[in-house]
Amino acid sequence: MLHDRTLVRRLLLDESRPVVVAAQGYRQDRPEQPIEYRAKRFVVASGYCWSSHLLLLSANRRFPNGLANSSGLVGRYMNGHAFISASATIDAQTYPGLNMTHSLISREFFRCPVDKPFVRHDTRVWESSSGRDPRLRSAEGRLLLGNELLEDWRARTTGSSVRLRAYVDVHPSADSGLTLDPQKTNRYGDPMPKIEHRLDAPSIARQAATREHVLALFNTMAKASNGRIVSTGAGDYLDHPGGGCRMGTDPSTSVCDSFGRTHDHENLFVVGAPTTPTAGCTNGTLTFVALTLRSAGEIARA
Repeated sequence: MLHDRTLVRRLLLDESRPVVVAAQGYRQDRPEQPIEYRAKRFVVASGYCWSSHLLLLSANRRFPNGLANSSGLVGRYMNGHAFISASATIDAQTYPGLNMTHSLISREFFRCPVDKPFVRHDTRVWESSSGRDPRLRSAEGRLLLGNELLEDWRARTTGSSVRLRAYVDVHPSADSGLTLDPQKTNRYGDPMPKIEHRLDAPSIARQAATREHVLALFNTMAKASNGRIVSTGAGDYLDHPGGGCRMGTDPSTSVCDSFGRTHDHENLFVVGAPTTPTAGCTNGTLTFVALTLRSAGEIARA
């Protein structure tokens, strides 16, 4: 049974054993009445942000730093991949607007030459309608109607615009973390999560070489279609994020095992994106799903 409009705020432990016995929350239509869910096993499947948040909120006398957090790594090693982007004009026709949400993907650069600086990324190309949509006024501001509008539109749709992007493999430092922010609370007074992404020293050291490599590749791609790069940029956030409950075999350096079972509480699992140690260099959605299915099989066997 699925209970919607219900916020779980705490996981409660047995009085004498380190096992979870209940999840406590509130329903939106009855916010003054707490509700408890009791079970033999508990699975936290709240994504990379809210999974760590719930474990930290569940701190108690025996686990003052939050559940599953004897290693101190709940909410740490928050990860994702950086990206570098560009726009280009090319001679080829891409029919802008036909398939805007899906990109062509190349994985040629998953492995870097051993005699070159380490750079690993995927490469994506999207069609773009930037600067090629119909318009009611010319560049000088003159009103365009009828055939004049169509002629202007046809003139600007010769060739195509494309968006280029490379998702770049970067690794998080231990200080890339989620913490509880007492300055921002929800309606129940619980502190909200605050996330600060930080890269480890090797990732920072190779940023310049990575950008140089990727932009050179973009220029090669544009020239192959008799085009040119018109703009470049880089993201100020990490895309397709994960982490916060990293998996591992050593309880002192990880939160859970490879099935998502927490080292501190044998009946508590964390599944999906939070368990990833790093993000790789491509969309991790299918990896998150695969990890979750693997965890589900282990939970069923139990």
